[in-house]
Amino acid sequence: MRAPDDAWGVKGLLCDLDTFAIHDGPGIRMTVYLKGCPLSCAWCHSPESQCAEPELVFVRDRCALCGGCVEVCPQGAHHLGDGQHPVDRALCRACGRCVEVCAHGALAIKGYPATAGEIIARAVRMLPFFRHSGGGITLTGGEVTLQPEFALAVLRGCRAQGIHTAIETCGACPWPTLERLLAYTDLVLYDLKLMDDATHRHWAGASNRRILENAARLAGRGVQVRVPLIPGITDTEGNLRAIYAFMRDVGLSEVTLLPYNEAAAAKYQWLDRSYPLDGKRQSPEALAHLVALAQEMGLEATIG
Repeated sequence: MRAPDDAWGVKGLLCDLDTFAIHDGPGIRMTVYLKGCPLSCAWCHSPESQCAEPELVFVRDRCALCGGCVEVCPQGAHHLGDGQHPVDRALCRACGRCVEVCAHGALAIKGYPATAGEIIARAVRMLPFFRHSGGGITLTGGEVTLQPEFALAVLRGCRAQGIHTAIETCGACPWPTLERLLAYTDLVLYDLKLMDDATHRHWAGASNRRILENAARLAGRGVQVRVPLIPGITDTEGNLRAIYAFMRDVGLSEVTLLPYNEAAAAKYQWLDRSYPLDGKRQSPEALAHLVALAQEMGLEATIG
């Protein structure tokens, strides 16, 4: 490995890291989940990644009501009574003291610092797996463009080691921010959700104008569009036809449809948040129909 340069010391805030991922690009991948996202999609499968600061997650069915967290919390955020364990999140500062004393793994802090050099070094150790499977590293989130200096340092360092690089992005960022990352990115996994701007604002918390503008600029740059199929929201024939037509018109040809994941609701309980949706995974017949629609419009479509 080459000696690290100054950029290797750039720090990022991570939500998680998976050293054996197979759904975030080709081959075996090391997927790095960054903390923070400019969108607030109602169906987000990683709600713990939305906030740009560290936060406490609480898996209640692991709690033994031992009271250790109550004793050590300097803010008084934990309480016990009547067989219940409420957490006052307005008081919690995510200091991690409660996590240290929880013997049952009910508490954890999502959001921890790492340097670009640490991530690159871990990726280099996985080079034999990457070379054997055609894999590499994927930066995702949250949203990768919210930590552009860290992302750029990791991508550049991995590219210098001959590691395939990918990013997954919602595209809700200034074009120059995304363009800087493209110089060291082999594959862009680009999320498109809803074509109607008002509907996008309602369900994702922000306009899709910049997202669509950036998507159009990405044509011909090794892009795979990914569409999460949310029952009655994004998986309607009207919305998907509009996405497919947009892709065809701007020169994007590959789309992966991501069936609804019913397990998402459990993570909201970890954060004491309610999950607003109640849907079922699309049937094989429905998925086949949506793929056929894409193919009719000249696109390459797969199910993720």
